[in-house]
Amino acid sequence: MGQNIVIYQDEGVGEFGLKCLQKFFKNHDVWLATAEAIIDGRVLDMADIFVMPGGADLPYCKKLNGTGNQNIRSYVEGGGTYLGICAGAYYACKALEFHAGRPDEISGPRELALIDAVAYGSLPELAPYYDLTLNSATIAEITLEDGTTARSFYHGGPAFKVADGNTHILATYAALENNPAAIIATSVEEGRAVLTGVHLEVSVEDLPSYPLKEIGDDERLKALAAAMHQPSPSHNYLRQLIGIQN
Repeated sequence: MGQNIVIYQDEGVGEFGLKCLQKFFKNHDVWLATAEAIIDGRVLDMADIFVMPGGADLPYCKKLNGTGNQNIRSYVEGGGTYLGICAGAYYACKALEFHAGRPDEISGPRELALIDAVAYGSLPELAPYYDLTLNSATIAEITLEDGTTARSFYHGGPAFKVADGNTHILATYAALENNPAAIIATSVEEGRAVLTGVHLEVSVEDLPSYPLKEIGDDERLKALAAAMHQPSPSHNYLRQLIGIQN
């Protein structure tokens, strides 16, 4: 039986990630919600899962700080599930440190603060600093709770410094020193927040549909697909994390 999935679609949301999410949830009822709809609040009343996609965090703050965030928090506290991917994961932490010490730094507290953690990135040990192009994308290997590994599309997302003992580390970055958290989750009163620094919603079959913007992007996509193309539980793991079937 399908569930109601509400996906945020407004300024800052990445086109490719949104398309992949719609495909990932194809067997469910998917509703795209603008900031205005979130501020109105009624769309969240019908949501089994609310998804904050990848993209850019500052536009999320600009449009949702205040009533929007209050409504999202009330939805989660009342029993809803928040899935934050990449920018949506930065956005739901207590604070973020994006490109700290660089001219393009974005750091500071975040109002939504569903999880008591600091999201930091991008991660130059995995790929060049995030620059909106495929040059800064890679396939990251993550280690799941049961010790198995998965390969997933990575493009500027965070690792997490967890401060709250109630926060559960669900996966770590296998290739990084000290194996920092790549996916975390916590209970928020009656609900739950799941944050992922990697794009588990992106499959190897999705990569050819990435919008080509620069010379050489087609070859980069082929290289990414070759690195990712092995049996990987990424999609199934994401379904397990958020409690859906198919």
